[in-house]
Amino acid sequence: MPEFTVPKTDTKSFVGPVTLTYAFKLEAVFDAMREEKTPRGARTFQQIASGVISGPKLSGKVYPYSGSDLGFLRPDRVEDLNLRFMINTDDGEWIYVNHSGYHRRADGYYRVAATFDAERSGAHFWLNDTTVLATAEASKDGRRVVFTYYEVG
Repeated sequence: MPEFTVPKTDTKSFVGPVTLTYAFKLEAVFDAMREEKTPRGARTFQQIASGVISGPKLSGKVYPYSGSDLGFLRPDRVEDLNLRFMINTDDGEWIYVNHSGYHRRADGYYRVAATFDAERSGAHFWLNDTTVLATAEASKDGRRVVFTYYEVG
């Protein structure tokens, strides 16, 4: 049987402490949520009607009705989130956004991991290969959600 040897790595490694740096905020407005009961829980659907992005690393607007949250509300009242939409930055760049995460309806815990597709030659290309996490707070009716995004360093 061949022997496996772990290859040597250089000493410049990105392993170490993790930091969170505030990047921007999204104040989003959603249409009313639809819930369709299934044997495993409820499928949820909610279009994103508008939104404003502001912060030190990104500013712009959500393109109206460019996406939605196609979630799943489990029997334990935790919603699996699957939100996708487009934003147009103040400097004219279009960015595709994908959220994946959880919203515990019982206590309001709301966390998402966000990924982005930004223009290769654009000012916001850094988003394409940066880990971004967000917290969120929803209004009682779920129609307004404020996401706060952090760059993971």
